[in-house]
Amino acid sequence: MSCRLTCLIALATISALPAAAQSLKADEIVSSIAVAAIDPPVPVLGADDRVHLAYELHIDNHSRLFVTPNQIEAVDAGGKVLGTLKGDALTAMMTSFSGKPRLIPPGGTATAFMDVSFAVGETVPETVFARVTATRELADENGNPVPLGKDQPVPATYTFTGAPTPVSGKAVVISPPLKGKHWVAVNGCCDTVTSHRGEIMPVNGQMRLPERFAIDWVKLDDKGQVFTGKADQLSSYAYYGTEVLSVADGTVVNLYNEADEQVPGEDPKGITTENIGGNMLVVDIGNGNFAFYAHLQRDSLKVKLGDKVTTGQPLALLGNTGNSTGPHLHFHVMDGPSPLDANGLPFTFTSFTGEGVLVDQDEAMEDGKPVRPDTSRLTGKMENRLPLNNQVVSFD
Repeated sequence: MSCRLTCLIALATISALPAAAQSLKADEIVSSIAVAAIDPPVPVLGADDRVHLAYELHIDNHSRLFVTPNQIEAVDAGGKVLGTLKGDALTAMMTSFSGKPRLIPPGGTATAFMDVSFAVGETVPETVFARVTATRELADENGNPVPLGKDQPVPATYTFTGAPTPVSGKAVVISPPLKGKHWVAVNGCCDTVTSHRGEIMPVNGQMRLPERFAIDWVKLDDKGQVFTGKADQLSSYAYYGTEVLSVADGTVVNLYNEADEQVPGEDPKGITTENIGGNMLVVDIGNGNFAFYAHLQRDSLKVKLGDKVTTGQPLALLGNTGNSTGPHLHFHVMDGPSPLDANGLPFTFTSFTGEGVLVDQDEAMEDGKPVRPDTSRLTGKMENRLPLNNQVVSFD
């Protein structure tokens, strides 16, 4: 194969080819970008009675062109559309590290956060694919994008299908880590890029998403307030010091107990990679699942490394340590004992009661105003479900 043709395929040049050249079949598209799932999704049944596949597509631009994805469809092997992101919805669920929504510069990368869901009883495919429609542009002499032009050998707007992603496994079923009413699942899964869902953390050269299904648990009092009194006083938060419970039988395999309390409402101070989770515990609960409890009160840990724990056993007290701006329990399940060098796994709680969804979160968290959840959805007794983002629940 000639150097000229090799360069075309790599898109290092876009010089026109002779009309007789046939290098690609009809279903082989010079895509400019490479797309692949960071991790295979594991199905989990959410509080909305839908089975969710929450996963991420990593996008690399291996060309000298600017590429803007316009639409990403999750499809099965037969091409059936399972879910679609386009326009503003795609912008909201995509991170381009160029800092410009959806625009991926030459050599740039981006991530699309996918949430494909199915009704209970609906067949979940063994493999999902990504069907991507995108537009590419040239770079002018100043490095700015300009239209590709009709005389180029590749189309400006194009569609291709790739990124075959296997679907397998089951979410672990665990008991709740807390008791009581009016707990809010802040920064939860799955259809919003929260500070948890969007946190991609390369460790030792490997992309990690430890907080994919993480939840920050805060509590409303009976008047619908997160705190009463001064916002910067820990004593204003009635749930500060709540017992944190073991979600399953297991063994303590990691802990930290050197972090002091942060001041609520202020930027955390003294944060390092060692203490970012504050005082914390990791419990090996078996079958490759590790439960992580973070931001605990200093010296409240009731266990030590190697201890065996049982379901419902008190482990520590809810605090405000590490990278925390207010008292809460950060909880998630992951596939290893390191809170950062691991990937988040889905989980469901054996039982809880949905009280609705908190739609005015900032008023409650920042202003301390009384709020009431929207009770038009995510209410009632639920078993073996994952609480969803901003759902308010009671743990009996």
